[in-house]
Amino acid sequence: MNRIVPLIIFFVILILVPITFAETDEMTADEHYLMGNALSSFGQYENATNEYRLALKMRPGFSDALNNLGIVLNRQGKFEEAMEVADEAVRVTPQDADAWYNRGVTLGKLARFEEEVDSYRQALSIRPNYSSAWENMGASYFDQGKFEEAIAAYLNATTYDQNNAVGWYYIGTIYEKMGQNTEAVDAFEKAIRIDPNLTMVQSRLDTVKKNITSSAGDEEKSSENTTEDNSSELFSGLLNILK
Repeated sequence: MNRIVPLIIFFVILILVPITFAETDEMTADEHYLMGNALSSFGQYENATNEYRLALKMRPGFSDALNNLGIVLNRQGKFEEAMEVADEAVRVTPQDADAWYNRGVTLGKLARFEEEVDSYRQALSIRPNYSSAWENMGASYFDQGKFEEAIAAYLNATTYDQNNAVGWYYIGTIYEKMGQNTEAVDAFEKAIRIDPNLTMVQSRLDTVKKNITSSAGDEEKSSENTTEDNSSELFSGLLNILK
């Protein structure tokens, strides 16, 4: 425990004090990369960007540095720069599922949804059980209004990640939007069974159940009105016969 406190203080000083190890020639590409990771974990994305770029300058094609550079650029809202990095990452390591996944994320930020889906497909061709890629594909299809495809993608995400409560929540949300309330209830209940603490799911579930009850009541009233109308017509017909 006594050794942990100085280590924490070291990282805090490293972030708060304007000392840049990047300007020294003593650090290796791996060390710049690890420094970038540490800075990124503290939300110091601009400094992390500099470290990743230095790592890449020392070792062009450093795939892990490329991937993480793209991530921190996205977090800074620099999507065009991130896109260039993502393209470079898949060029350097075309069999890296994470590189294709990160490229898909960036394309989504740029609202290039069809290309986004294609990137996730590439990631899944390499790693079919990549639950996050299935989930993001579902989100992209949803943004395109392709609800059936979105549900299919989310179902794959929940298949490969049995504890994916959020995936079931999104499935329920799509079913609700499609007016398929019974299916929505089933999906929301599965989400709650996985994670009872998801209050947003319980709220949606209660709303959908009320909608089902309300719809059933309206149908019952409509049926009653139809019966009354038919009775009136029959009564009128009998009167005409009697006349």
